[in-house]
Amino acid sequence: MRGVAREESMIPQWSYSRLGCYERCPKQAEFKFIKKIKEPQHPAMERGKNIHQLCEDYIRGNIEEIPKELSEFEDAFDMLKDLYLHGHVICESDWAITTEWSKTGWFAEDTWGRAKVDAFVYEEGLSKEARVIDFKTGRYQGNQEAHREQCEFYGSVALNRYPELESIITEMWYLDHGKIDRYVYTPASIKFKQERIHNRAMAMTTATEFPAKPSKFGCKWCYFGQQNMCREAIS
Repeated sequence: MRGVAREESMIPQWSYSRLGCYERCPKQAEFKFIKKIKEPQHPAMERGKNIHQLCEDYIRGNIEEIPKELSEFEDAFDMLKDLYLHGHVICESDWAITTEWSKTGWFAEDTWGRAKVDAFVYEEGLSKEARVIDFKTGRYQGNQEAHREQCEFYGSVALNRYPELESIITEMWYLDHGKIDRYVYTPASIKFKQERIHNRAMAMTTATEFPAKPSKFGCKWCYFGQQNMCREAIS
């Protein structure tokens, strides 16, 4: 997989959320990641951030009683808490990759892609399989396809980062709904998916133009359209 000269990149690093923003509307990505215009924090995002902190605190043993927001998953969180005590869970991992999908530092000069992993379960030396867990708040219906692709990204990064693994399990825990979506990948099954994600991300990190993709629904919820910063916005 061929790289790109860093000095040519207007958005040199990507994450799955950044890629989603760019593909929905390149103009919105320009406002966010090139012009770096700050948006006010949405209440749903603030709630999600707070619940993620509760997840981490409970797994680490910083709080004893399961928070009501996590009660649908009490047994599962208790299992993670026990595995954490035995050194088999890492919370809030920062994973970074180069354009060749090799491991690098979060702020290294060759950093191309980034992934924040809520919980990584790996009994190193005891198992050839590991698990990536992402905690989700908010709606379930309508997000499954995007979240499946996010799992493909996590799976690709994990299998490149830990080449000794024979398989990786990726799970989406929908905390508000008591549901888990689970996907299993092997190095062979992830190859095409990784290439597809790579090409999409490369399109963003080599882009030099950022045209708007106006839509009635998208513009309705876009801060930059609401503030009349985007001339193409549909009111």
